[in-house]
Amino acid sequence: QESFQQASRADITTLEIATLLPNGGPPALSEFARLIEEGVEVAVAEMDKTLFNVRITAMDNEGDPGLTVRLVRELEDSKVKGVIGFLEDTSLEVGGRARRTGVPLVSPTARSASRAGPGVYSLEGPDPVAAAAIASYAHEYGYARIAILHSQAPASIAEADAFREVSEALGLPVVGRYAYEVGATCFGEEIIAAQDALRAAEIAALGLDEDDTLDVEMLDPVAFFLPIPSEDVEFVAPQIVHYGLDTLAIDILGTSGWTDPQVLERVNLRHTTGVVATTAVGRTEEGARQFQFRKAYEAHFQRSLVSAVPAIGHDAALVLLEGLKSGARSPEEIRLAIEALREVEGVTGIYSVVDGRILRQTEVVYIDDGILVPIG
Repeated sequence: QESFQQASRADITTLEIATLLPNGGPPALSEFARLIEEGVEVAVAEMDKTLFNVRITAMDNEGDPGLTVRLVRELEDSKVKGVIGFLEDTSLEVGGRARRTGVPLVSPTARSASRAGPGVYSLEGPDPVAAAAIASYAHEYGYARIAILHSQAPASIAEADAFREVSEALGLPVVGRYAYEVGATCFGEEIIAAQDALRAAEIAALGLDEDDTLDVEMLDPVAFFLPIPSEDVEFVAPQIVHYGLDTLAIDILGTSGWTDPQVLERVNLRHTTGVVATTAVGRTEEGARQFQFRKAYEAHFQRSLVSAVPAIGHDAALVLLEGLKSGARSPEEIRLAIEALREVEGVTGIYSVVDGRILRQTEVVYIDDGILVPIG
């Protein structure tokens, strides 16, 4: 029996995957890359070794687009089955376009997968399903009208489009839509314009004049929807309070940028409390999957897990490994296998691939002093 087991182990295929990360880039990015790499290692360590063995080739693109092109082509020539990495939008786009065989790429963080070609995926990016869920919530809550503020980044535009489409289909009017440039830090003009649009619609609905006084008790419930990236919340949220929207009975709605763990940690709690937004199912408490990952990480590295970042790396690797479990081996077979994935339970969410895009199952939550409270 022992010789049979040895022969069986010898017959198990070894598949090679790669990481392509900016380990030699700027310090903050290189530290993030190191933590992502740890998560990939844990995902491989958790694999059922009776299916196949996995070998990881680690490559450093130093955050350099030119080097990224060369390394992607080297990895294709080495017959790797897929590559995990590409933390930034530009890196993922360059890597996707550099491919000649269509080797699958999975990013934990970039938002540009749709612009990088077929067989390129990311855990981040537009989530029109989540935006639609917020629109349904807004209708059910009874808001009379909505204004929208979004970034000119494609992901933010896509979520704003999805929200508006569902809102208008439900008969919930959008009275103003405002966009700001990527990288902007001042939003006063757009916030005031949205506030004025909501007020003008209120006055018209009540049959009043501009100079009439509006008591808060008279106002219809209205909201301001902001499907903005997490890095913008830090700047937008304080300005919403500064311009007094919270005192004018204007509620704030958002998507996953508002519930990002780093946002909840860094942004003053006063500036996010009361916001209704979306988050990945399972984020509101540590469940069995998160506990299992913590145990696996600490057993593998023999140290405590102190960062949320490795879990993101784990889930990016999980998408690729789940595709390989099907027996797919050519780039096209692996792409089709990945795009058939449904309800894969990761550490940071439950994932399905829909129309070539990775989507997390989401739920609507209320933010209360940094705590995510499920609604309904």
